[in-house]
Order: sequence, then structure tokens, then C-alpha cells
Amino acid sequence: MISKKLLTILIIPLMLSGCTRGGDKPNPVNPDKPFELLPQVGEVRLLFSMGEAGETRIYNYCPTVFNENHVQHVYYCTNEIEGNVTDFVGYRKGVIKDKAMSFTDNDLVVSPGNAGSWDYRHACDPSVIKGEFKFHNETYNYLMAYLGCVPSDCTLNETGIAVSKTPEGPWIKCDYKLDGETKINPIVPYSDFPMNSNLNSNSWGTGQPSLVSVDGKGRVLFFTTIGASNGTYTNVREYDFSDIDNYQKIRERTKILETGIRYNGQGGDFINNADFAYDESTRRFLMVKGRQFFGKDNISPNFIADTLDVYYIDDTEGTNIGDIFFAGNNTNKQWKLIDSINQEKTGFLRNHNAGLITDPYGHYNGGDRIGVAFTRSDKGQSTNWSYLSTYRIYATSVAFPENY
Repeated sequence: MISKKLLTILIIPLMLSGCTRGGDKPNPVNPDKPFELLPQVGEVRLLFSMGEAGETRIYNYCPTVFNENHVQHVYYCTNEIEGNVTDFVGYRKGVIKDKAMSFTDNDLVVSPGNAGSWDYRHACDPSVIKGEFKFHNETYNYLMAYLGCVPSDCTLNETGIAVSKTPEGPWIKCDYKLDGETKINPIVPYSDFPMNSNLNSNSWGTGQPSLVSVDGKGRVLFFTTIGASNGTYTNVREYDFSDIDNYQKIRERTKILETGIRYNGQGGDFINNADFAYDESTRRFLMVKGRQFFGKDNISPNFIADTLDVYYIDDTEGTNIGDIFFAGNNTNKQWKLIDSINQEKTGFLRNHNAGLITDPYGHYNGGDRIGVAFTRSDKGQSTNWSYLSTYRIYATSVAFPENY
């Protein structure tokens, strides 16, 4: 029997996605302030339009966003053909123009692979950071982690990597080492974790990655959601990707610390579908995640979050970035809630699949607020597309608490 924890995420990342209201306008809380890449606290900003909600069968969700040199780079999940549920990684570049954000057109930068590949069915849930990554004797400046799979039933997901010299691409999948035979992808396969014996039934696998640079070069903290026969949790690994053909896994913690996480009844706290960022000034990690358990209001869709929680945790267990995660339960540290993003603040029934707005290294880049990009969904009716076609990407900010 599948645990309730696992059931809640079996269809989070790959299951049919959707669109958002194309006519929505940004609603800045203080229009007299200069327009910035990061929304003001309380502002709910539609990043870009993909057609009228409920009228076009196009979706976009699960954003990763970083700002670099006054440009905003947004990666997300979307479909290529209207009405066809096949996930691609989309990309847009945004700049401030006439007191608003102006984005380039949708560009599909990572596609599902060819028949027989590990990511044949879907390619989605991107996370991107900057650094120095050599692959096949070429040096690349950006690394992407993304989820891929072969089945269509949202099981057996796996996590791979790709590299690029620019944020726009082209993105090159790191499927094989230079010899063309030794596999690299998937870098986090489902086989690394205990899966149910019937592989085509209910093991979710690995995915929903989040990357944080350790040194601004090749060392990376690599977070992934795990849906396995022993539960749902977040795994973290530290890799050295300075030379991807000869990459090293430096350390790993199967399940990161979960103490302090809020939940909607029905059991204990756990972390999945989360995004992370590092705050160097305070030696703390920030995290945004959907509050489990979903569907407590008995309204469809009931497999995505209505509330997003933003947390922080002290990273002072040692001298290395990320030591808190590898300390396991041998620590008195715990996650502390900063703020929540819900229908009261956004006006949307569901607020889900979020990412922190960071600098290109996955670090909090200063300021008086924390930027969060998230996905909106409206109430579903008789068909999946009734809610899928309302998936759109918005951004907002939350304020730091006084005692941060």
C-alpha cells in the first residue's frame, strides 16, 4: 500500500500543467516607487501571458528565476502544442521597459529526448545556476538540473543535468562522458532509492531539483525530491562538477532535516517540491515549499498546494556551506517560518510549484525582501484542462521578520 505522503506527490511535477489569465495586470502596492525586477512586498505580478485562462490549452508552471546584470532569466515547464501534455523547459528573458517587465517570446530550450532516452516522455522542473563547468573539454558557464521520465503515469522520474555558455542556450544534455558510452544522466536515478517492486505502479522517483552554488565555480548543492517506497523526502548531495566527465559526489544526506515544517494535519512534517537559496550575510538557507497535505478543501485540483511557506534555517553547524543539511538529526537547529503565500494574499485558489528569485548562483542577493515566483491555478471542473489552462507564473515578495 502506498503511504499517504507518497500519494500526495505522485502527480505534482509532470501531471498535466496549464495556463494563466492573459488579461491579468500587475498590481503594485506602491506605484510611486521605481519599478524593480523584484516585486514589492504584497505585489502580485504576472510575469508573462500565455493566452486567456480556460480558453487556451497551454500551460506554464514550476519557475526558476535569477537576476543578473539587471536582466531577469526565467525557466519553467510548458507544452509545445496546444492541448498536448508533453513537458518542455521554456525560457524567457525579461528587462524593465516603460515601468513594466518586458519578456522575450517563449523559447523551448530543453526538449524530451529521443526514443530510448531516460527523458523520452517529459523534460521539466528546471533549476539553473552559474559557475564554471567543463564538459567534453569545453567550459560552460551555466548548469541546469531537470526532471525527465519515460512513463506517462508520473512515476519513475529521474534527474539529469545540462550545460550552456549563456542563459539563453543552446543547452547541451550531459548524457554521456567523452567516450560516448559511459552514462552521466540521469545524475540522480530512481534506482538510487528504494522503489516498489512493481516499477510501473506507484514509485514516484526523483525530481523537482534545486541547485545552489557552493564556490561560484564547480561545487554545487543538489537538492531533489524523492518519492520512494520508504516515504517522501528531500535528498541533498554535494557535487564537484568542475569537470563533468569526471565529476565527484563529495557527500550526501538521504533525507534533510524537517523539524519545524508546518503541515495541514494528517501526519508529520516533511519536505518535498522545495526550492533553496543561500544567504551569505547571515549564513542561513532560505526555502519555499508547498504546505502539505493538499486538497483539504475538497476542491479540484487537489494534488497541488494552496499555500506556499517561506522558511529559513541557520547554517552554522560547521564552516562549509550546507553543513546543516549533512548534520542530519544531530543538531538543535530547525526551520523557522518567515511568511506564507496563500489565496488571501494572491486571490488564487491554488499557489504551487514555486521558486525563490536569486542571483545566478542560487544565493539571496541582498535587499529588504525575498522574491518568490510561483504558479497559479483556478478551480477545476469537469476536465483536467479546466484547471491546467489556468497555470500561469506570477511573482511576489515577502518581508523578513524583525527577528531574522
